[in-house]
Amino acid sequence: MAKTKFAFDDLTQISSRSELRAALALSRLSLSLPQAQTLSAHAKTLTPGLQPLRLGIVHTYTSDLLDPWLDLAASLEGLEIATYHAPYGLALQEAREGSELLAHQPDVTLLLLRREDIHPDLQRPITGLPPADQQALSGEFVDRLLAIVGQFRAHKIGQLVVSLLPSLTGPGLGIYDAQAERSESAWWASTKTLVGTRIRETLNATVYLDLDEILQQVGRRSFFDQRYWYSARFPFAADAARELARRVVSVGVLGKTPKAKVIVLDADNTLWGGVIGEDGMNGIGLGPDYPGSAFVDFQKRLLEYQQRGFILALCSKNNAADLDQVLREHPHQVLKDEHFAARRVNWVPKPDNLISLAEELNLGLDSFIFVDDSDHECAAVRHRLPQVEVIQTPSRPVDVPTCLDHVARLEVLTLTAEDLAKTEMYAQERRRREFSEQLEQGGSGAGDYLAKLEMKMRIGLDPAEHLARLSQLTQKTNQFNLTTRRYDEHQMQGFIDSDDWVVADFSLADTFGDSGIVGLALFRKLEAKRAELDTFLMSCRVIGREAESAFMHSLLRLLADQGIEEIVADYKPTAKNELVKNFLPQQGFRLGDDGRYRMQLAETPPKPESAFPIQVDMPIVA
Repeated sequence: MAKTKFAFDDLTQISSRSELRAALALSRLSLSLPQAQTLSAHAKTLTPGLQPLRLGIVHTYTSDLLDPWLDLAASLEGLEIATYHAPYGLALQEAREGSELLAHQPDVTLLLLRREDIHPDLQRPITGLPPADQQALSGEFVDRLLAIVGQFRAHKIGQLVVSLLPSLTGPGLGIYDAQAERSESAWWASTKTLVGTRIRETLNATVYLDLDEILQQVGRRSFFDQRYWYSARFPFAADAARELARRVVSVGVLGKTPKAKVIVLDADNTLWGGVIGEDGMNGIGLGPDYPGSAFVDFQKRLLEYQQRGFILALCSKNNAADLDQVLREHPHQVLKDEHFAARRVNWVPKPDNLISLAEELNLGLDSFIFVDDSDHECAAVRHRLPQVEVIQTPSRPVDVPTCLDHVARLEVLTLTAEDLAKTEMYAQERRRREFSEQLEQGGSGAGDYLAKLEMKMRIGLDPAEHLARLSQLTQKTNQFNLTTRRYDEHQMQGFIDSDDWVVADFSLADTFGDSGIVGLALFRKLEAKRAELDTFLMSCRVIGREAESAFMHSLLRLLADQGIEEIVADYKPTAKNELVKNFLPQQGFRLGDDGRYRMQLAETPPKPESAFPIQVDMPIVA
């Protein structure tokens, strides 16, 4: 298990960036500014070729004192941060064309605001207002805040992060506030809920960063530094500045690094204390008493990660019967067999098992987070599979439940229906695979298998209701992706709103269930009855069912009906998308001398729906 006790000098000796990040999180050391700068410089030596991260900050209190902490957080993630600080104050001119913020071309823009900046009535105690007036003030506050945020969101400023500084002091009514009719805490809690709801429903590529949660984590006395606040209008003590910087940089990490999709878990001394093969069902640490209670809480935490859209997989050196007994019969085992999308319980080297899991799940190894207690297993995976992020569980059980909380790639900025149903979708795929194998054993071919699936495709055109999912597909899909262009929700909304673009997605259902929104195509209409295929991608979950061809030819028929005569397309090779190298010629496109593919729809008419074993439902376009 990973060492838990660290002195500052120990941190400077760690030779792996991911281990340094984990050790810093576990150590709970309060860093001085010089120590933060020392660790930042050390972390940068551990990552050759840091990726750039451009951050813009619009602030109504001092922000440049955050720079050392932002630099530390970025270097721990393998990023080199370049920060633009707008002029002091609510600089709405930065939300206009020609501003220095827009010229900076940020990947992330952070708004550091105070409640008083939004509504002047918040200069006075909220407890002085009757409940009806409090409610009216809440609505006015949120309207004004969203009007300000909307001005920034109208421009290409990357992911927008909105924050509101907590009160320097506790509730005005003190310990009575929790039960007071005019409770300040209750008013602010309901107002924050409204802020979050309105941002989710009306502003794409925007996230509300709740600084109150950091306040609860570090404590008010460790959050505020009153000396800095009153002398320089900088509110944060070192612990709060460091945690705020970590969370802001995490937003940037999600746009700069491969998307994490799978958490692969060891069992012994990871999901429970002890070794099942030696300690038996009654001897492992799992239950209401320490240390078993810590492992129960870790399993609950893992279920929460599953609810964020990550799938869980099991990779354990164990006798399968022993492990199955725990999953099936232990009264305190939270994670059951159905919670794991795939399993490898054997004595095969874990790097080999991870490769096998990646093949089964049809996902890249760089989307894997591997969690294990063993020094040997962690070192073996790091050595053979450097693209896998390895997290070693701490030696003290009390530190295990939160051992993944520092992993930026396990944060999410949106949550879709597909995220919530992901484990079930992989379970459906496993049943499809078993069904196919049964048919093969009975002598049936692939055509029979596809026909028996009774597939139904639903195509959506300009599907604004799927905005978060469409952006997510461009960010996460690597293998079946012709051009690997990445678009955030703001950009995707622009395509949907434009008459020059055709935006289409599809979902696929069959006898085993619905795979959700799994495909996206973006066509841009050009002059002279031509169109360009900008993006064509599909989730690997539905590869092998001819869905990609049925989708393509349905859209080609649509474009032909709209008077388009020629389609221009590209295949841009990457390290991961060789799977689609021949997709365009297979659909009837021809490679030109300029390296681009073209299809003349009169010469090569799109195939009819009957050419595919899929019933297609697509809106009729007038």
